[in-house]
Amino acid sequence: MINYIMLRKITYLTLLVALLGGCSSLSKEKRLGEGQQVSFGNSVQLLSTLADEVRETSGLAQSKGLLWTINDSGDGPYLYAVDKQFELQKKIFVSNAENIDWEELAQDEEYLYVADCGNNRGYRQKLQIYKVRWDQLERIDTNSGGSVTAETLTFEYKDRGTESGTKDHNYDCEAVASVGNELWVFTKNRRDQKTNLYRLNKHKKFQSVASSSVFDVGGLITAADYVRETNYLVLMGYEKNYIFGQSFIWLVPLIQDAPLQPDWSRAQYHKLSIYAQWEAILWDRFGAHIKLLLTSEKSPLLDVSIGEIRVGLPGSASSMEK
Repeated sequence: MINYIMLRKITYLTLLVALLGGCSSLSKEKRLGEGQQVSFGNSVQLLSTLADEVRETSGLAQSKGLLWTINDSGDGPYLYAVDKQFELQKKIFVSNAENIDWEELAQDEEYLYVADCGNNRGYRQKLQIYKVRWDQLERIDTNSGGSVTAETLTFEYKDRGTESGTKDHNYDCEAVASVGNELWVFTKNRRDQKTNLYRLNKHKKFQSVASSSVFDVGGLITAADYVRETNYLVLMGYEKNYIFGQSFIWLVPLIQDAPLQPDWSRAQYHKLSIYAQWEAILWDRFGAHIKLLLTSEKSPLLDVSIGEIRVGLPGSASSMEK
């Protein structure tokens, strides 16, 4: 029988082989359709490690000089804020919420949205998104603790199957983006490695929604974000391997019709060059250049960390600074 130490060594060797194998294709990218190519630096530039209190960081948002994040199901209903030096400044309790499996943050000018949508084994029929007003969060002083209340949106997949008790299903979720008056929910499909888009009304307390479209993303989607200034939706995920697969992102322009639609004929795929458990992604809304911020959970691959990727978008301004 293989003892624990030997098993751990084998696991790390497997990860190293996967890493070295992934490095040979780090610069690989593919594009659907014609048009100008996005300028994309495949290499993630590490900025800092983060406090161990957010070692399972699973979402990112940004407001007034602070980055906000959450932990997933291993934590209580807490929101964390770090400053520009990536030092922890606020830990805020959401008093009327429960962290069953928090997986994502989304935002607009008025609200921070916390998606309790994780559904690893498919047991959950109804999922929650908590709406927290930014002005509540901003009133709480640095390092003072404090609590806020949230409004609750509840939704279910109208078209979901009956499978549960296994990870082989298409109804897990870790990615939500705020797009106009909607919240776009992207599923993590372990069964077919696609993602389904569900469009939620930001104001309706309960909704049963069917998928509006399906995209062949070639892996498991773990994060999403959109800002109007770029007109690009970003999806992040990883390939489905025995160990943790190579991370990638999709950059998808939106068609500015009513309603807004992803233009997958011009979507672009990029692998990420630092092999890690990247879980959250965000368009930097206040930087001097257009870039993506992303965080990794603490794992044998990398400590809990934050990094950035510079992006050059055709026809876009070089700054989104407000």
